[in-house]
Amino acid sequence: MEKSSHMCVDAGRSRLFGRAEFLGALGVAAAPLVIGEFAPLMPPTGLSVGNARAARIAASSPFIATTYAATVALARSIGDRALRESVLALLEDPKPLYAAKYPTPESRAALRDALVREGYIAAGSPVESIFPLGTEAGARAPQPFWCAGGSGENSHHSYPGGLLVHEFFNASLATSLASAYDRVYFSNRNAIDRDTVIGAALYHDIMKTVVFQWNQDGTLFKEYPIGGAGKEDGGHHVLSGAEAIVRGRSARFVIALLSAHAAPSLGDEAKVAKWCRAAALVAGVDPVEYGLLKKHGSDDVLAPSYVPIEAFVNYLSDHDYVLSVHAVHEVLPQLQRLAPRYVVSPTTATAAARRAPYTSFAWFKNDALANLSAIGLYQTLAGGGEGAFDRAIAKLTER
Repeated sequence: MEKSSHMCVDAGRSRLFGRAEFLGALGVAAAPLVIGEFAPLMPPTGLSVGNARAARIAASSPFIATTYAATVALARSIGDRALRESVLALLEDPKPLYAAKYPTPESRAALRDALVREGYIAAGSPVESIFPLGTEAGARAPQPFWCAGGSGENSHHSYPGGLLVHEFFNASLATSLASAYDRVYFSNRNAIDRDTVIGAALYHDIMKTVVFQWNQDGTLFKEYPIGGAGKEDGGHHVLSGAEAIVRGRSARFVIALLSAHAAPSLGDEAKVAKWCRAAALVAGVDPVEYGLLKKHGSDDVLAPSYVPIEAFVNYLSDHDYVLSVHAVHEVLPQLQRLAPRYVVSPTTATAAARRAPYTSFAWFKNDALANLSAIGLYQTLAGGGEGAFDRAIAKLTER
């Protein structure tokens, strides 16, 4: 269970260090890293065809490699040892432990039926809406954390490594938000638990590694809603909360995590409470006994009388989509315009095929975004127009 601590542990020197050193460490973690300072990303064997190709793209991208190294460094700066080790283990191996609790087809169907009865998923939803391919009993993680997509097809960070980029940006922003709250409202007294805001940001979408796997043609798996609270109900959200429960994270931490899609205020408290109950059901725990919820008449409400500020920080830090969704919508037509130069039939022996043998538009798009990002390409368009955009893509495909 996480301990609220305003000091941090330097594991190498086994002592406490103060705020200035801590923020300095975060600055180093967030800084661009030089290729060669860390071991290269290595795609594991035994992945599906689509996941394996996505892993190769991500592993060959300097952008993804540097971001992964910075993410691990940021996770290592977590002061609470139990939380730090849990986050690092998750980044290293995001095997869905929630799925291991349901080893048989019968147990998985029973959970699906229970979620239907509670109104958390639609009647007729397939078992795969909770247990996608690759989560069978005894299976390894379907794909590494560092090659998963960050959202559904053609939305924010929907490219190999997009989940990594999204979570690192959120965690970096969360540390800045926490520092701003401390500075403005609490006279730099370290009132905001930075361990929690970093950990919640790195946990909050982790089951996208399961939900957003890669098809052979380069598209992403379809995501089903889980939660019964509205448009914010992508299945990964509740499943990530369930994973945090199964991995022993505290109720306070899980509430902060599940506040990513709706702040527990201004009438949205009921949404967070629904997600807490749904996540507890998947994790096989009682949400009241776990400390997530309490009864208020016939309704469930969040257990804390005053939800911790870390939950609000996690919500605020999960707003990169405001720019990233816009960026991909502007970049996508430009990639479609260029596709005839680079996307070819596997049997077409043209100069374009020899230079960049993309066999589908999806893989062409995935390679471009995994290396240059939608936001990076949007900035290229905004600053240099289509000519600069075309040169950036040409340089990438000639590498």
